Amino acid sequence: PEAIISGEWPENSFLLSYNDLRAYLESQEAVQEDQRVALLSETMSAPVLVATPLQTLEEVECHFEAVSGLPVVDSSLRCVGVVVKNDRAKASHGPKTKIGEVMTSPAITLASDKTVMDAAVLMLKKKIHRVPIVNQDEQVIGIITRADVLRELEGLLKM
Repeated sequence: PEAIISGEWPENSFLLSYNDLRAYLESQEAVQEDQRVALLSETMSAPVLVATPLQTLEEVECHFEAVSGLPVVDSSLRCVGVVVKNDRAKASHGPKTKIGEVMTSPAITLASDKTVMDAAVLMLKKKIHRVPIVNQDEQVIGIITRADVLRELEGLLKM
């Protein structure tokens, strides 16, 4: 739990478990009555870069210079998976490999009306670094990363 405060969480999130975070937060009175945890709709990055299952790794390679992962969407913009930079290691046909062959599916998503705390808990439980944010039709409308979550949680603890 001290890693959250020290700022080491982004690089060492695997050291924290869901129970560690829960125990730490229960021991703190971080959220006073006049404070509230931000909604994902207020914190998410939007618009978000996306990929499709039929695209090749080569086609989305340029996006990995700016981000480490992309939601994968179908023709209706519904989130069907996530592809990350490290998925290139699983590519059987090199850069010509289709995203659909290497993506993680089904996607783990959250609705925009959930809180940053919901995202933190989900990321720790599932050991993931980013969560696509979806609307009621499961369409991607944003994304939140563990760095975004950390910034919000640190802001709560400073108040």
